Amino acid sequence: MISFFVLISFFIYSICLFLISDIYLLSLIFFFNILISLILKISFKKHLIVLKNNIIFLIFIVVCNMLFSDLKSSLIVGLRLFLVIDYTYIMGYFFNPTSIKQAFYYLLYPLKIFKIDIDSLTLIIAIAIAFIPILIDEGKMIKLSLKSKGMEFNLKNLILRPHIFLITYFNNLFERLDELEKSLIVKGY
Repeated sequence: MISFFVLISFFIYSICLFLISDIYLLSLIFFFNILISLILKISFKKHLIVLKNNIIFLIFIVVCNMLFSDLKSSLIVGLRLFLVIDYTYIMGYFFNPTSIKQAFYYLLYPLKIFKIDIDSLTLIIAIAIAFIPILIDEGKMIKLSLKSKGMEFNLKNLILRPHIFLITYFNNLFERLDELEKSLIVKGY
């Protein structure tokens, strides 16, 4: 039941974060993230790794926003996005697939009024969330494979020749999905 309240707090946090446009309140929320990290005993080094992994995406978002607005509002958008990414990492550290399934079960429980099978729905959500690391690992493996074959893995090649990466990615993805489907059938889902 506690996972339900944590999930609800995550949704409220994310919605409120994008309604706030004051840099001081966003800084206060940043310190809230640090406080939660200290309570859950998450090392600061792990937060830096999350920032390092997402810095290019954050810079890209800030630069794109600078095309349509001023520097201050672009930086606020970048800070908001970083705070959501960081809080998502914190929640991912807190949750495991079972607690995610339980939280969504309680969240979707009112749908029983409409005779929706929420057990199946929560199972689908839990599997989809558990599949995200598989997608990331698959992308990293393909990137290393293409680099070992001599392909320069940069933005230019992704834009000019996306089929090389995408065909391999989707081919391996569908093979993984087939393996996952067979394992779920064997387990009786």
